[in-house]
Amino acid sequence: MTTLWGLEGSVREELPLPRVFSAKLREDLVRRVYLLLLSHRFQPKGAWKGSGHKYSVESLGPGYGIARIARLKVEGTGKTRGGGFVPTAVGGRPTHPPTPEKRIHKRINMKEKRAALASAIAFTASAKHVRMRGHRLPGEARLPIVVEDSIISVKKTSELQSILKSLGLGEELERCSERKIRAGKGKRRGRRYKQRRGPLIVVHKDEGVSKAATNIPGVDVVLAKDLSVLDLAPGGQPGRLTIYTQSALQEIEKRLIGDGAAGSD
Repeated sequence: MTTLWGLEGSVREELPLPRVFSAKLREDLVRRVYLLLLSHRFQPKGAWKGSGHKYSVESLGPGYGIARIARLKVEGTGKTRGGGFVPTAVGGRPTHPPTPEKRIHKRINMKEKRAALASAIAFTASAKHVRMRGHRLPGEARLPIVVEDSIISVKKTSELQSILKSLGLGEELERCSERKIRAGKGKRRGRRYKQRRGPLIVVHKDEGVSKAATNIPGVDVVLAKDLSVLDLAPGGQPGRLTIYTQSALQEIEKRLIGDGAAGSD
């Protein structure tokens, strides 16, 4: 059983939890499927076919007492008669470069994927594992947090912030408001800041709540039909603080119970 909360922070009623929340807690399985799903976001890459072949080269052949490496046919530069074309020469082609034809997407067993999703959902009902991820919960938090369906029509950021604070997540929002500059070269490659992951709001329909959550650091909104291990276990660590709408729970139950993925301990 869990509590259904109103948007102003009042208790509405007691709800039975879907059977998926009693699935086995398999952290190893969740992490494995997370890494496999992450590979589906990789972009194919490869070296340019003409790399290292931009200059005309000619080998002098044997009989001159010098290496038979092909020499650049350029004049008036410091590279005159220097080696080229081959991987051992400066400016030559790369050795066994990556090719865009390489299969970088890892395949996943369908049953394994469903079991990992069921386990990741079950982790959201464990206060112990949610706190292990660093989330700040109220003193006697009862997980998972379930709210009324009317939250899907919230369109203002300030209104959504007040709803989250009424649910006792004020400290959590404050924790996520801090961001740090990444150490190393990653800061030059489009990922300068490290942002903490905060509450995930799972809805059955989006009527503006995703736009309201855009300007709240760390808060994400996802549809129940699109819910993935990537959303529930950032970095491969399960136990993300998750808020469900009442109808989202019903949709998740239809999605997973019918697949037979929500086995009990």
